[in-house]
Amino acid sequence: MQPVIETEPIIETRGDDWIWPFTLLDDNGVPIDLTGCGFDGAAIKWRTGSLALDAASGRLAVDAAAGAITIAIARDDTTQVPDGQRARCVLPITDSLDHKSTLLIIPIKVIAP
Repeated sequence: MQPVIETEPIIETRGDDWIWPFTLLDDNGVPIDLTGCGFDGAAIKWRTGSLALDAASGRLAVDAAAGAITIAIARDDTTQVPDGQRARCVLPITDSLDHKSTLLIIPIKVIAP
């Protein structure tokens, strides 16, 4: 699986709900089956901290057969991400053959409410 890196930042307001749905498609527009893939270490990271993205917290949802990944961060959690710093969403993936790569890196420009 080739890494996909989005270079344009997402602009988000601290204290709002952040919801980012993604569907991974192959060259023919068919969803990539993510069955058996893991996303350990997924996080929103910034200079002085991080916020884990995982199913247990409800911040990461994966519909494997549909190739769909949804990152959803509640407003109470987004208040932890400071504005004016370079934050980024990092989504590592371990595929069903145990190959590890970074699927997604998205810069986030966090603005004050």
